[in-house]
Amino acid sequence: MANEDRFKQIVVTTIAKRAANRCSNPDCRAITSGPGVAPMATVNVGEAAHIYGANLGSARYAPDMTSANRSAITNAIWLCGNCHKLVDDDEQRFPAGLLFEWQREHERVIAEHVGKAGAELRRRYEDRHLEEFGKLSYLAERIILEKGSLWEYRLTSEVLRFEMAPIARRWGALKRGLYVKPSQRIGKEDFYPWIQARLHEVRAIVNACNGLMNDEFARAWGASGVPGSDRDIVDSCRLYAGVCQSIISWEEDIRFTSVHHIFRNLQDHFTGVAGVLLEEALKVPEFLSDTLSQEGLTGTHTLSLTLSLPDGWGDEAERLMEKSVADFAADLEG
Repeated sequence: MANEDRFKQIVVTTIAKRAANRCSNPDCRAITSGPGVAPMATVNVGEAAHIYGANLGSARYAPDMTSANRSAITNAIWLCGNCHKLVDDDEQRFPAGLLFEWQREHERVIAEHVGKAGAELRRRYEDRHLEEFGKLSYLAERIILEKGSLWEYRLTSEVLRFEMAPIARRWGALKRGLYVKPSQRIGKEDFYPWIQARLHEVRAIVNACNGLMNDEFARAWGASGVPGSDRDIVDSCRLYAGVCQSIISWEEDIRFTSVHHIFRNLQDHFTGVAGVLLEEALKVPEFLSDTLSQEGLTGTHTLSLTLSLPDGWGDEAERLMEKSVADFAADLEG
């Protein structure tokens, strides 16, 4: 197990206390700590289990999950040793979503038993609050409800991971030629306005991504010392994912368009550039995770994220457009 993906001792201690040192499996609920033989000794048979596995090959491992979220308390559930082995030996029967449900329900039961009269009211509030967001991952829901240390950044990382996973799969399929779309044909007279529009669009996509990363995310995270807004964070992440989806749509438009042979060099230059942008955009959750994983992260920090077209790509596009116009004029004269 990678050291950075282990639970720190404070996480283990806290998740045990939140579970009242009882197994969170609703069919077990075994007490996991008690007296040892010596007067000052105690025995513990409970374990802080990873809901999403801590390392490659472990149960419920999610390769696109960030290290910071993998080792956070929001990915932990308190189980007795027997139940920990049970859920890890049969991940098909015990998927991550089920374990999140166990953890949440167990803490609700414990809250009611320790005399929190408002536990049922809080439960109603939490349910209503989560309804505002629509579909989220279980981990994102838990981060929203518990709001631990650096929760704004961990929520951003997790929502981006969840929202962009299908986009990454779609891009992988497009790269491997696993699907096609009906081809459109652009006539010689219509090509220049068409390619100019595509150039304008790709630049607008870059500007939108940078605006979201450096303005909207920062606003949603809140000013220094001020809690962020979970609603704004989720909205900004979904806008970002929407822009990434438009990158794929742009690439499809380029790839599945038939043009006159005079313009094919220019079309080839445009083909694939969206993929370069998308693969950089997909690194944002990992970037946040790496930042959060730094030891002793304290104080005020500014995150600057910039997405850009490859060096010289725009200049080469302009040069090829000028050449295409000249070739088109020569073709007309011929």
